[in-house]
Amino acid sequence: LSVSAIASPPKPDSAGDEIQELTGGPGGGMFTNTTPEVRRIVPQANGRKVIKLVYVVLEAQYQSSLTAAINNINETRDDLCFEVVGYLLEELRSESNYETFKKDVAEANMFIASLIFIEELAEKVVAVVQPERERMDAVLVFPSMPQVMRLNKLGTFSMAQLGQSKSAVAQFMRKKKSESGAGSFEDGLLKLIRTLPKVLKYLPSDKAQDARNFMQSLQYWL
Repeated sequence: LSVSAIASPPKPDSAGDEIQELTGGPGGGMFTNTTPEVRRIVPQANGRKVIKLVYVVLEAQYQSSLTAAINNINETRDDLCFEVVGYLLEELRSESNYETFKKDVAEANMFIASLIFIEELAEKVVAVVQPERERMDAVLVFPSMPQVMRLNKLGTFSMAQLGQSKSAVAQFMRKKKSESGAGSFEDGLLKLIRTLPKVLKYLPSDKAQDARNFMQSLQYWL
């Protein structure tokens, strides 16, 4: 899945509006009064193969670009189409949203997540996705807590052993785990992406290609 840009939603007109947006309304917890249904796309299959994608992100800025990309695919491809639903991380605090999330993941072919750094919510994501990981065609997790990053798999590429091996990626992640600030974490990931080709040339071609595809996806997402 490729998109040409990451779009950001318009800023609230006032501080009060901004607080309302973050809290989901008066008296609401952050995003727990919002619903993933506003990010659900269900295409008309018309004989095409349907691929279901579920994603979890920290904030809503990815929604516009993802929706535009999916709509473009669904309108122009005659062999396949995408059914998509997206969750904001804080929405998973809602029991009803979490139950819907479980059902969606159980039916998904692909899962994408990014910026999952809240421990209790990271555990909820792992609890749902881990049992479905092997069944799914691809799981792509971008900068997140190590237990969520371990869900990554793309072809022969896997991070299941993250933190338990001596691989370059594992050593990098252990080092960056102790560093504070999302900026330094992302800067470090970009440095890894730039140096990874030197490591990939020593891997079998199929494994190198899958790892390269993952790193290109990570680079684009960042």
